[in-house]
Amino acid sequence: MVAVEGMEHERRSEAVARLGWIIGAAVLLLVVTVQPFADANVWWHLALGRLITSHGIPAQEPFSFLPAAHPWVGQQWLLDVLLAGVVGAGGAGLASAVLGVVAACGFLLAALAIPRVSHATGPWLAFAMVLSGVVASRLIGVNAEAVSLFAVAAVLYVLARWREGRAGAVWILPPLFLVWANVDTLFAVGLLIVATTLLLASVSRSDSAASRGHLAAALAASVLLTLVNPYGPGLYASVITTAADPAIAQLTASWASPDFHTWWLRLFEAEGVLLVVLWATSGGPAPIDAVLGIAALVAALWSEAYVALFAIIALPQIALYGTRAWRLQVAPRVSSRFRVPPARARLLLFGGLIAVGAAAVVAGARQVTPAAAASYEASHYPMAAADYVAAHYPDQRLYSTDTWGGYLAYRFPTGRVVLVYDQGSTFGDAAAQSYTKIHLLQNGWEKVLRDDGIAHAIVLDTSQEASALHELGWVVACHDSVSRSVVMSAPPPGTTPAAAGPLTAPPAGSPAC
Repeated sequence: MVAVEGMEHERRSEAVARLGWIIGAAVLLLVVTVQPFADANVWWHLALGRLITSHGIPAQEPFSFLPAAHPWVGQQWLLDVLLAGVVGAGGAGLASAVLGVVAACGFLLAALAIPRVSHATGPWLAFAMVLSGVVASRLIGVNAEAVSLFAVAAVLYVLARWREGRAGAVWILPPLFLVWANVDTLFAVGLLIVATTLLLASVSRSDSAASRGHLAAALAASVLLTLVNPYGPGLYASVITTAADPAIAQLTASWASPDFHTWWLRLFEAEGVLLVVLWATSGGPAPIDAVLGIAALVAALWSEAYVALFAIIALPQIALYGTRAWRLQVAPRVSSRFRVPPARARLLLFGGLIAVGAAAVVAGARQVTPAAAASYEASHYPMAAADYVAAHYPDQRLYSTDTWGGYLAYRFPTGRVVLVYDQGSTFGDAAAQSYTKIHLLQNGWEKVLRDDGIAHAIVLDTSQEASALHELGWVVACHDSVSRSVVMSAPPPGTTPAAAGPLTAPPAGSPAC
């Protein structure tokens, strides 16, 4: 009896220590998940949320003066409305904090999406969380990806419990997909994960047929509930169009294949290699884990947009197979002299948790203050330049990059003064070609400006467009030194442009915006 009580006490101590590692890693991840409005798409989504709140979901694209090639599908309408409400209640800082916590909770939930009998160790769980969090950090923020990351983790957690024999857990899925389908197109990936698990995964119960029936029924209910959206079955057509439209790749950089010259994609590459190594050294993965891991890796190699999806799917597998590989390959070779006594390990753990938590809270608090949010907006977006345009050129068409186009849609939500923004699935290939012709200064770019009646531009002061417009006779109306942008205007019709000297950065003699 004493031995049994001792074993139970040891198991409880291990569970507490494991939970401490997970919570500590989740708190640490707030440093990378609580982000300012770095994703430029957040601005037009915020503008759309305010528009929906006051006038309902628009029937057509609401901000650009270009004709849309495809019907407008505001698939993220629910998130847009919630985002507008959060920003209205507490500013941009509150939105950053809320979405950052949601993303951190997603990593925490993914760490729990492993069989409980595996007894994955706390250090491996924390390591997998931090590695996946850093890999996904460039794609998450104040955007739908943060919510989808949490939703994928929830799906993995529910399926892990189902594989343990808890069939009732699957009824969490239908309400989850009801909300998810009105937030992000990645809900379709969640349905594929459930369907794949239903076909391939084994269940640790004798009545596996009944358990599979529960999951099949929950999957069917989830698919039906995804149809409860403003577009009904047409939502699936939008998902397919988004994946297949070539305009997406032209107007959305994240849809391109990964550029492994950047450091964070090197980390993604390292995580993929690590996962394969752990599979090989731990005795091999379960079939469902191998299928999901390989599919997510292939998707991420096809498009950078799926790197965060791979990170969240790989997280529980790295923790699980890392623990097994350590026990098989390393632990038998480690001398007992190098093992830390449990009492001392717990003391070090909780001391480290306190230090990490305090540092993360301080770092996160600095990012969500109103002053920090305003400073970030002014330095990363043409805030002062937009103020100048609002005062001097109201309701006149503007040229700007697609990145700044989303911000300008937020600043000028009425009047249709914006060229394009990061919504290629609506604009179509013709609009994307018109934009890229100007952006890349291809043959006939001046004609595109004239045909579309564009007489003003907000561009980076060192951009190729600024130099080309200057040579064309456009003048610098003002210079925004904080964001390093310029407002440029075409000469009045009928006037001969003055001879243009080289454009300097900052432009010599130009007034401040």
